[in-house]
Amino acid sequence: MGMKKSIAVIAILFISLFSMQSCLNTSPYLIGTGISDVTGPPAEVMFAGYCDFSQLGSGIFMRQWARAFIIREKNTTNSVVLVTADIPLMSGGVYVDVLKRLKEKYGLLYNEKNVIISATHTHSGPGGYFKTYALNIFAGMTFHDGNFKKISDGIFNAIVMAHERLSPGRVTVNSGEFSWKASERVNRQRSEPAYVLNRDINDYLLPDGQADNTNRTITQFKFIKEDGTVIGMYNWSPVHPNVSGSHLTLINGDVSGLASYLIEKEHGVNYLDNTGFVAAFAYSDAADTSSNLPEDALLPQFAAKTKTLKLDANGDVLDWIADGTYDYERMNLRAKTVADLARKIFNDNGTELSGSIETRQMFAAAQSLPIKAQYMDPRDIYYSDILKETVENCRLCNGSAGAGFFAGSMEDGDSGQVKAGEGNPRSVTDYSVSSFRDLISDPVPSIADILFQVITPDAKQKKEIDCQLEKRITMSFDELGVLVPGGKIWNMNQPFTIVKIGSFAILTLPCEVTTMSGRRLKADMKKALPGVTTVVINSTSNDDLRYLATREEYASQQYEGGATLMGPYSLNGVRQIVHELAATFTPGIEPPSYAVDLATVEAGLEKVSILQVAGKVLFDDKPLNKKFGDVITQPSSIYSKGTTVSAVFWGAHPNNNLTVGSSESYLVVEKKNGGTWKPVVYDWDPTTRYRWTRDGIANSKITIEWLIPSDTVAGEYRIRHIGHWKSGWTGRISRYEGVTSGFAVN
Repeated sequence: MGMKKSIAVIAILFISLFSMQSCLNTSPYLIGTGISDVTGPPAEVMFAGYCDFSQLGSGIFMRQWARAFIIREKNTTNSVVLVTADIPLMSGGVYVDVLKRLKEKYGLLYNEKNVIISATHTHSGPGGYFKTYALNIFAGMTFHDGNFKKISDGIFNAIVMAHERLSPGRVTVNSGEFSWKASERVNRQRSEPAYVLNRDINDYLLPDGQADNTNRTITQFKFIKEDGTVIGMYNWSPVHPNVSGSHLTLINGDVSGLASYLIEKEHGVNYLDNTGFVAAFAYSDAADTSSNLPEDALLPQFAAKTKTLKLDANGDVLDWIADGTYDYERMNLRAKTVADLARKIFNDNGTELSGSIETRQMFAAAQSLPIKAQYMDPRDIYYSDILKETVENCRLCNGSAGAGFFAGSMEDGDSGQVKAGEGNPRSVTDYSVSSFRDLISDPVPSIADILFQVITPDAKQKKEIDCQLEKRITMSFDELGVLVPGGKIWNMNQPFTIVKIGSFAILTLPCEVTTMSGRRLKADMKKALPGVTTVVINSTSNDDLRYLATREEYASQQYEGGATLMGPYSLNGVRQIVHELAATFTPGIEPPSYAVDLATVEAGLEKVSILQVAGKVLFDDKPLNKKFGDVITQPSSIYSKGTTVSAVFWGAHPNNNLTVGSSESYLVVEKKNGGTWKPVVYDWDPTTRYRWTRDGIANSKITIEWLIPSDTVAGEYRIRHIGHWKSGWTGRISRYEGVTSGFAVN
């Protein structure tokens, strides 16, 4: 072979290899991320996580954020939109409102079939943003329009940002497992008496032979632009964010929100202009787990304060609830564990996501839904003799919450309203009304029981009691319907979505899913969708239907069973819905007859909410000869790293900011550089606390704290407070600010 011919062959080979490499590097998708503030009213609005009417907001520990991710096929409009919001529960009203706005802007590009909005389920966020009055009462006390708008605006804006930043890229998938060892774990099974009743617990065992009773897997999407820039991660996390307890009243994102912050700060996110890396942690199937770990009580850093502990006969710690003593510190421990595993997965090589994006969605009319026999297991029938149950005559119920729900999770908090606590199922032959003795000893469930049996028509009452079986009904939708005729109690046309991308599937559910319910549903999905090897569950998405427990767990009537609204066969009903939705991936198969359209869902929501009282600001005032923003208590002159700076201002009600649509930080820590002051810390940084208290009738005192990190640069600092005050004469809302004297950090 001559020299020229050899060179030509080499050139052809090089071009071929280059072409092959280009094909390999071709990005199959367009990807984009976005982030936007959804922080609600900081003061005097009930938090939605614990159903504790005394837990009214009084400031901010960390802000709440909406985080959006879009994946679209390059040459089609096939897309999926994944959004997490640092809110306690998802609102069907918010979901419908966001969909309307997306359709107005983008037509049918983003719609109910491909938009998934999930609540991270923080337990420290203000409620009252629902379009059904039952949720507004029990998760907010009343409706708060400012909170609704803030959440809807933030989610919409995050999606718009993600859309506008779409560029060629790829997505890799990876997963990892948290440790099951007590000294290293991130969660535990909180309802052991219910879990052990599951007939398939021996299918899931730890290496030491004990029951593997929690989901410990985190699954991650990593978003990489065509030029190699990594722009975000979306994690399905098995962590129940319930460490910030009912004794605390500062807004924060709990474990998942803090984990997002830790990772985003590492990657240089800019929360001022909503640019940079976005890290989301969606709540997967972990409803019966707790991140309040008893072994925390043995750590030396938690020795100083008296804790609320439950001990066994040997004095060993069984439970340490979120009692307010070290909640933020324990949250930080859990968030670091979550962030560490997410970071490890992120840095490992994952499997590239490939395949077309296919979505199937329906709204299922859940009330009294008949369950087909093939979705019933004969072992789920407990009362064939007494109640003539068969696999042929089971259905979902009309909807009721039980005493176990109002008792609260006793492993996590002490805000429950039922003294008897969890785990008190009724005998299915007991139709008696609570006695006077019951009324004295345990008033909340007794009053609820009497009210239910007095005002609910006998036929409906008996039907719902029989349907709910072991549940002691404390709140029935039939009962609420009598109390508020024509009111929108709870939207029972619930959303279900399946997203399939190659061998990866996302099952989106409106409820909190227990560990075993999740395992059974994921196994079902793999059977129903040939070729699918990985299934993840997006819980608390697109609406709220509370909990999803197995039949066996339900019988125990722990918190999860009491909160499984649709009765003992809820999981059977959801399995039917999921199977029949999965079947529609096959061409020619239509959704089942109980599927309804978006207009029907919207008709089940309030257009004008019945109650709108919480968090309203009539006017702001201040002492004579004082201005809004004046400093009451100046910081000391010198501080060491690791200590806390504190300052107190005359301010105004923080909810005014929502009224005028301001997302401005309520506080700024500034550092002096030469002759200018540079902002260095804001109210979204977990080193700060913004606290509001009412002084007299309409005066407000604002306390700002800054825990000085160990890596803070020495120098001169000061604290600025920004707010808005409302005139009692004109109703006008005006901006104000105040600033402290400088102080040294050495």
